[in-house]
Amino acid sequence: MKLWPQLTFRRHKHSAHDSGPLDATEALHVAIDDLTKTLYIDQTRRSSVAIQQWMAEHRARTGLLYAVVWEPFSDITRRRNEIREVHAGQKTHQETANTARNQAIGILKIAAQCRASDVHILRRKDHTEVQFRIKKSLMVFRELNNTEGDALLVALYRLCSSQDNTIKPLETQDGGITGQLLDGTGLENVRLVRGPAYPANDGGGHMELRLQYREKSEGSGALPAGVTLRLPRRPEGSLKLASYGFSEDQIDRLKYIATQPSGVLLLTGPTGSGKTTTIYELAKWQARTDPGKRLVGIEQPVEYPMPWAVQLEISNALDAKAAGERFQGNLRYSLRMDPDRLIIGEIRDAEVALTTFDAAQTGHSVLSTLHIEDPFEFPTRLQNMNFERLSFRVTCNSSVIRGVVAQRLLPILCEHCKEPWTVKDDRMPHRAASALASWGDTSTTFKVHAGGCAHCQFTGVGSVTSVAEVVETDEELMNDLITKGIAIARRRFRSRPDADTPMVEKAITLALKGQVDPWTILREVDKIPSKEQVDRDRRIGRAERARAAQDAARLTSEEEVA
Repeated sequence: MKLWPQLTFRRHKHSAHDSGPLDATEALHVAIDDLTKTLYIDQTRRSSVAIQQWMAEHRARTGLLYAVVWEPFSDITRRRNEIREVHAGQKTHQETANTARNQAIGILKIAAQCRASDVHILRRKDHTEVQFRIKKSLMVFRELNNTEGDALLVALYRLCSSQDNTIKPLETQDGGITGQLLDGTGLENVRLVRGPAYPANDGGGHMELRLQYREKSEGSGALPAGVTLRLPRRPEGSLKLASYGFSEDQIDRLKYIATQPSGVLLLTGPTGSGKTTTIYELAKWQARTDPGKRLVGIEQPVEYPMPWAVQLEISNALDAKAAGERFQGNLRYSLRMDPDRLIIGEIRDAEVALTTFDAAQTGHSVLSTLHIEDPFEFPTRLQNMNFERLSFRVTCNSSVIRGVVAQRLLPILCEHCKEPWTVKDDRMPHRAASALASWGDTSTTFKVHAGGCAHCQFTGVGSVTSVAEVVETDEELMNDLITKGIAIARRRFRSRPDADTPMVEKAITLALKGQVDPWTILREVDKIPSKEQVDRDRRIGRAERARAAQDAARLTSEEEVA
């Protein structure tokens, strides 16, 4: 199928400022394969301004990015003959464009018959997928090869009554298709948005079309004759969080939060603490359990490709300000892409935070990260971004922030070379070593062997594991944060019998089992508290909660009497 306009020739010399067709001399050094979308160009013409301008012009005109192969001039003629033989009998470019246009209108008409609310077209590295959203669930209507998919994307955009003169593959564009083109469908208008998506370098892109009907219809549920739909493919595999160090109770808490239809789950911790990996595993689990939902991710950069999602990548940002502006722009733009779920690589400024909370309040489930050390400090971090617009009373809302996870990675000692640990470890302050000993028998506690051994590649480390604390928010916690402050709110929450234990306690347990060097707890997690101190804080927290419950009961009783 031909989509790239054929070379045309001029008899006069090509001007460096002219973006028109190549002259006959330059054209001899180029062979075009429209089927494989490849340009074969004489390697001696790498610096030709005429060829570079011609390539840029046609890329803008068609919206297609052809692969370029530079090879000796002697091969170009052979290439051209081979391509001519393969292309013999193929349709002309205009015929192809007409076919794609008819296909585009046909797809919209079928979508309208199905009473789809939206049409999604996902251009992947290896194929293009057409999806309909029917009764709130995404269903796959058709899969195309990318040559057909590219033609369809161009044709749909060209149906718009208002559009840019050129298709810009690496920019977002929008438009609208009037119902006049779709007589008999009941459609008043089709709103369109398109743009690049990961992997953009391999032609990755997306298009969403919102179908607006003249009259509201519940739909009969009957599909047109010959039309079959299926759910999008589920990611393979199973949830790996247990092998990463999460307990079954923590996994169940995360599943419970991630299943809710709206709200934000924040992953917190420093760089390199495993936050992105945890988000990726949760996103995969969501896609396996509910594949009919659309996920849009905004990341800098994309670390884990997610073929079931649309990933908008922040790249080539010159500084933090530019990256922040692109995050803001992509986040606002993503809300026009009919998402059910969002991944926001990092909440880094007030505008991103406010747009994230707005998305959570309008029915979107959001996974994101925030760089803080303590999970209960999230309102302080957000307030520091904007004291008025992100005050505690704004951010401490359990229907907006559903959960906060603190996470760290700890090295697991090599079983072949680890050494016994004692409280006289000169790497640690005496009070920290004594505090660890207060938690139990340290006779099975070990430390890293300096220099390691052959089994651990001389690192002393066998593997790594996560230690985490999963905080499920509720009205009581959020009210405590607002009225009593972070220290008291933290203490009262951790005194609950059903609360997850802090990261440092999990790390202490691993140290007593001989799996983690105690010194790494200080280095990677937090100071080591004594068992007595932790027990005392929990007793105080329980007493405070009991008094609060009594006060609430008394007030309720007084109100009933009044």
